[in-house]
Amino acid sequence: MSTKRTGTRALALLAGSALALSACATSSSGGSGGSATSEPITITWGYEQEFNSYNVNTEDGNSTANAVVINRVLPGFWVYAPDGSIQPDTEFGTYEKTSDDPLTVKYSINAKATWSDGEPVDCDDVTLTWLAKNGQTGEKGFSAAANTGYEDMNKPDCKAGDKDFTITYKKSFADWSAMFGPQEIMPAHIVEKKAGMTKTFIDYADTPDSPDLAKAIEFYNTGWQFNPGDLQKDIMPSSGPYMIDGWSAGQSLTLKANPKWWGTAAKAETIVIRYMAGDTQAQALQNGEIDVMDPQPQVDIVHQLEALGDQIVYSPQDQYTFEHFDFNFKNEGFADKKVREAFAKCVPRQQIVDNLIKPQNANAQIMQSRYIYPFQPQYEEYVSGIGGQAYDKQDIAGAKALLEQAGKTGMTVRVGWRKDPQALNKRRADTVALLQNACNQAGFKIVDAGTPTFFSKEWPGGQWDIAMFAWAGSPLVTGSIGIYDTDGGQNMGKYSNPKVDALVTELAQEIDKDKQLAIQKKIDILLWQDLVTIPLFAFPGVYAAATDITGAEFNATQADLTWNADKWSRK
Repeated sequence: MSTKRTGTRALALLAGSALALSACATSSSGGSGGSATSEPITITWGYEQEFNSYNVNTEDGNSTANAVVINRVLPGFWVYAPDGSIQPDTEFGTYEKTSDDPLTVKYSINAKATWSDGEPVDCDDVTLTWLAKNGQTGEKGFSAAANTGYEDMNKPDCKAGDKDFTITYKKSFADWSAMFGPQEIMPAHIVEKKAGMTKTFIDYADTPDSPDLAKAIEFYNTGWQFNPGDLQKDIMPSSGPYMIDGWSAGQSLTLKANPKWWGTAAKAETIVIRYMAGDTQAQALQNGEIDVMDPQPQVDIVHQLEALGDQIVYSPQDQYTFEHFDFNFKNEGFADKKVREAFAKCVPRQQIVDNLIKPQNANAQIMQSRYIYPFQPQYEEYVSGIGGQAYDKQDIAGAKALLEQAGKTGMTVRVGWRKDPQALNKRRADTVALLQNACNQAGFKIVDAGTPTFFSKEWPGGQWDIAMFAWAGSPLVTGSIGIYDTDGGQNMGKYSNPKVDALVTELAQEIDKDKQLAIQKKIDILLWQDLVTIPLFAFPGVYAAATDITGAEFNATQADLTWNADKWSRK
């Protein structure tokens, strides 16, 4: 999809434009908010999917559409650099590893760090982050899109009001440098107020299952979910260079420079995220209605942008996002591996790539891995013998025979995806059409079950047989934890393999890069043997901007374009 679903390290669901952040200005004093120039600057970004949650850390809120809004509203100790590497965000704070055994990391929040409502950013906020994401509050506890890393931490070593805190780990953790990142540190004082708490989260760090936390958990899980246009500024304070200032349902969302921001002032006073279909953005860019865009890849969009020539700045990109089909193991038919194999044999993977992706990227190829991307140097060696190549070419006769053996000829297959009639993703509609044409010949009855509410309703509710979407991620090795392990928060297909569970745990603890790659390959091989998902292709990135825009920089990860929105400006 293109939404996002696992927090900053976790992969994000991509429902709209494929789970956006930086700052700079001529004034180095910071703290003033707004433009550092004499004339206020407004920059408009065209985007496909509407915001619906201020809290991207929950299963329901974890989407790219939310993250791109929150990126510079709720910063953390680091950001994804454009190439996917971790870049410390020293204006928010600093951190350093002080010991390997036990793994220990010391953090210091900027002494000036303050929420836009005047409350300090401190130990209570990071303790809420830890409590909400460590998985210790049980089935009725905090909803976490991913617990990765936090479940291996001891509680933050700090007391009320502290800006400094120390984290010690119970065991090694591969991506220790990517904790307490953007979007993860929420305002504890808002939760405490809404829940009527008389104590802080620090007081409950040793008793995470306390019934006293029930109202706080309920608010954290659901209190920051909104209907379109339902702007509640009083419960959405900012700790970053921007704050959410306006929201017109189905039209746009406005970010304004945060006057309480202590760091370098944002260059643009206002960022407007204008919600519009991807195939309308090129025309809007030409007309001056938007200033920047990086929509989901579609052939027509690329052709439109190429035709504009030097009227705009346009460049193709690579990105850490891949399209795939997922099986629902709760479906009586797909619980049978023969049926999954029959489906895999009829999927026109090469045709999908040739028809829908190669016109945008001549080097595009079928995606074989769920971890390593075709543009990464280790890809060719990594995918050798991985198992996916067996399904590169269609085998309608073989698929038909397997379906007959399983007694499932004529089986209905609901293909679920985010299908918004007002902003139709033509590439995905065309993918379903190609799938119907191929797999119906094998004896399946493919039904287009796309809905506008797929990620909020049908996907988590299991009302699908095949899910079609994209995972937006990064090079971090723990990003996919939660997708393939048995109890993973993003494992909506309910797949389970103890061998995969063990390898996922091993991967999370392995720091050596070569050993990480070997473990990832073992997992990939098992996923192909079990036919859990069918990777299709890596997304070609699309970036375009008006010729007077400066500072906007394509980001290959789930962070998306707003990863450095506070650096956007005009010539």
